[in-house]
Amino acid sequence: MKIVLKGVISGLGRLLSVEIPQGSVILVTGAEGTLKSGLVFSMISNYLAADGGHGLYVTLEQTKESHFKNMISLGLKKSDNLQIFDYRDMRREWRDCDLDMIKLTDEVIDFYRDKHNDLTFFALDSLNALYSLSEESNLRMQMYHFFSNLRERGLTSFLIMEVPPLKNPGQFQDRNRPEHFLADGTIELGVIEDKGGVKRYIQISKMRAAKHAMEKHQLMVDENGINILGPIY
Repeated sequence: MKIVLKGVISGLGRLLSVEIPQGSVILVTGAEGTLKSGLVFSMISNYLAADGGHGLYVTLEQTKESHFKNMISLGLKKSDNLQIFDYRDMRREWRDCDLDMIKLTDEVIDFYRDKHNDLTFFALDSLNALYSLSEESNLRMQMYHFFSNLRERGLTSFLIMEVPPLKNPGQFQDRNRPEHFLADGTIELGVIEDKGGVKRYIQISKMRAAKHAMEKHQLMVDENGINILGPIY
């Protein structure tokens, strides 16, 4: 089964010419302020509003209320079928315990799958926070099983990861990390400054089993939400 994403964001069809396989695990990377959370939130909400099903957005860095306010400030609309979950109550209850956050996240997903048998999408915001709350030992193996479990559940997943800003347009992110090898796709967001000013961009650097453009395209936010324009260069 395929997931038709190219119509959920204005201009996404410029980058993604075909549907992606259901169950794909997609890494969304970029520096602070590059619209990672907004892009993922908007893609999932717009898909659910148009085609049904349910989605789960797990935020480790903010409360549910704070995250939702940030999305509203960008003019983004939330589908009623998108569930937002944070770990605030669990942290309070188990503040003196060492939690296995990867296992706990798996259990949260299973809870919502039992509640909604048409759960289609999962988003994690962010991998950085998950790593910081997890045991360092055997983390690579834990992430392998985590990614595998997402695929086995048939969830199309977006895992957000903040990376340092690139110092020049020709620089590439460090892809010698386990999440880059494990992911089925990688969407990079960033900022470029040139004579025309500062521009946000989006680039698909990898998407297994799906044809896609390789160029950086301009990313904008207006009263209609997030839009993808033509190539920057």
